Amino acid sequence: MADFKAGGSAQMNSVESTLKHTHGEYSPAHMASGGSILEVAKLPGDAPLGSSGIQIRFGTGQIIEGIRPGRVVRVRPTTWPLVNLSREEYLRESLEERFPSPDIFPKY
Repeated sequence: MADFKAGGSAQMNSVESTLKHTHGEYSPAHMASGGSILEVAKLPGDAPLGSSGIQIRFGTGQIIEGIRPGRVVRVRPTTWPLVNLSREEYLRESLEERFPSPDIFPKY
């Protein structure tokens, strides 16, 4: 929670309920809305299942459908390193692409 500070900048992107990235081959950084963190609060009591318990007010000039209220999002403070997600973090149409068979390995 220490990395989320009011006045800091962040990126927010939409994800599926399993937190997997849903926008094909484009990385979350390409599909994210950038902006500033306006307010950070810790919710009282135990966090609901699937929640971090951190509530963020976020200001951005770009609203995409996936980050509207009630949607599941990922938030990355821009102080965190920008790394590429592994292929398992993407949600694709093809199961073979997501979970390749052992046939991808060469036969010796």
